[in-house]
Amino acid sequence: MENITTTTNNNNNNNNNNNSNNNSNNNSNNNSNNNKNNNNNNNNNNNNNNNNNNNNNNNNNNNNNNNNNNNNNNNNNNNNNNETPINFNIGIMGHVDSGKTSLAKALSTNLSTASLDKSPASQERGITLDLGFSSFQIKKDKLAENNSGNNSSNDRNIQITLVDCPGHASLIKTIIGGSQIIDMMFLVIDIVKGIQTQTAECIVIGEITCKKGIIILNKIDQIPIESRKEKIEQVSSKLRKALEKTCFKDSIIIPFSATGGSGGGSSGGGGGGGSGGGGGGGSGENSNSTTIEPIGIDLLTKELLNFINIPKRESNGDLLFEFDHCFQIKGQGTILTGTVLRGSIEVNQMIQIPQLNIEKKVKSMQMFHKPIKKAIQGDRVGVCITQLDSSLLERGLACSNNSIPLLSSALISIEKVRFYKQQVNSKQQFHITIGHSTVIGTITLFSSKIIEPFNSIKEYIYEDTLHATANNNNSNDNNNNNNIDDSSYPVGSQFAVIKFDHPILCPLNSIVIGSKLDVNLDSTGCRIAFHGNLLEGIDDTNKQTLFSKLKIFKNKSKQGQVERIHNENTIIGKNLFKKDSDISSFIGMKILFETGEIGILESSFGKTGKVKIQIQTGNAESIKLGAIFTLTFKRFIYDQNKKNKQ
Repeated sequence: MENITTTTNNNNNNNNNNNSNNNSNNNSNNNSNNNKNNNNNNNNNNNNNNNNNNNNNNNNNNNNNNNNNNNNNNNNNNNNNNETPINFNIGIMGHVDSGKTSLAKALSTNLSTASLDKSPASQERGITLDLGFSSFQIKKDKLAENNSGNNSSNDRNIQITLVDCPGHASLIKTIIGGSQIIDMMFLVIDIVKGIQTQTAECIVIGEITCKKGIIILNKIDQIPIESRKEKIEQVSSKLRKALEKTCFKDSIIIPFSATGGSGGGSSGGGGGGGSGGGGGGGSGENSNSTTIEPIGIDLLTKELLNFINIPKRESNGDLLFEFDHCFQIKGQGTILTGTVLRGSIEVNQMIQIPQLNIEKKVKSMQMFHKPIKKAIQGDRVGVCITQLDSSLLERGLACSNNSIPLLSSALISIEKVRFYKQQVNSKQQFHITIGHSTVIGTITLFSSKIIEPFNSIKEYIYEDTLHATANNNNSNDNNNNNNIDDSSYPVGSQFAVIKFDHPILCPLNSIVIGSKLDVNLDSTGCRIAFHGNLLEGIDDTNKQTLFSKLKIFKNKSKQGQVERIHNENTIIGKNLFKKDSDISSFIGMKILFETGEIGILESSFGKTGKVKIQIQTGNAESIKLGAIFTLTFKRFIYDQNKKNKQ
């Protein structure tokens, strides 16, 4: 009873007290908790008092602490916390209204200015209309040993940046743009509706851009508890079958509900705020003691720790910064928020914005509201620059050393998307997406019979149609044979020249995606037709320069008939050329007869289009009158002189 009375009195002593704390641990603790301004504390004997003084930062105190170990520890912890974490980007993708934003809210502890559908337009329509960004952190020592990557700073935390992508069919360009900055994907599927049209397109985009993902089977709270397990198994089985020919065939499937639901808490648990650092109760802005725990968040955090693989981040090379939002802060400047795709960016560095043909100095930078001095490949940052009208930009690129070319044509490697049901043909137009830019482009297809990187010295055959890419799973068995047969078109054997309808900024080695976005939005078919990598820019203004770079030929053939035998080694042929044709480029070419003999085109014969053919193998007298012979040759599509070659 005496201690209780003493505690009450001490709690009522606030300002301008002189407290002497010598013997009682309880009294010391309470006095320390109630120290306000202008106190003079003489703490000599009590370790608990030192701890509490360190925790309470009160102005104008004169503290004489003999035990400084706690202060030193606190300072060290602050230094570690200020170190920039390693960033890892996860795209949240799926059909509209599958619960992607709710998943982001359940996981995130840090929100950007563009997150959780903050825009008035998104709130009015009730769907995600633009890319949203939020994050949470996990400790690197919690990752599986083989997943820690090649980074040398083993004590740095891992920052998971969530890229919340729209799901509506009309926003496919935004989805494609957002997907090109991610390291892996959360594919969110409504357990009630299963795979829908945009789910399938998100699978295609994921295969193109990241090839790694976790499947989130969302909204399980809508299934009655007594039938929930059976429903999960049923839908999971269908998903496995649908994904069996994709790179996600072995992906983990996590039953989940961001909104919790009655009776579901036991299967979900908390948000991993301790070991995982994921944070379970949403953004923290509206959290309270009655927040319902999401179902499955513990399992998701656990599997993410086992699954995530931190890529090696490089800071060398020219800067390539892709920004997705641009806005003004009064008194500060213009903010570009985006992702460093290559190189690094630092405060006071000069960066170029090629869209506006200007150069600006970086005034300051933040990573989810925390000031930083430098960002490297993979980092999500906000960059503040001054004297720039934000209304001139929405999305775009920043770089150093003028490293982003403005191209009117480009050479790409190309693969057809197997879910695209239509043909992809030369001279056909598609919507071409590179980063956040989408432009109409006309394609010219060509291929090689040898699998090797593109080489301007080599000759390539023109293709009317893009062929399906052969299954390359057993390619290791054929490492000694780079040749391909007529029916096989493995990765690396097909290319395309794309002519843009207007010049666009194209970072080399960028992912290129071709789509048909002008189809009916109610269509259930996949609109993504092909993808590839941008190999180099092409100058298409000079045809002869173009020919020196691109030796693409079409196989041509002409047929004629034997009119008569001229002598034992020569025949006269007709119907191979029209009257008065210039056949000089064909002289010396081989002729193949239907009976197997081979001849050489020696010259024209008269002025009626007839030719003289010298027999090389066999005997002219054995060839029957009227026999068919064929002349095959190559014609290069960019050769202004239209020379022919065999």
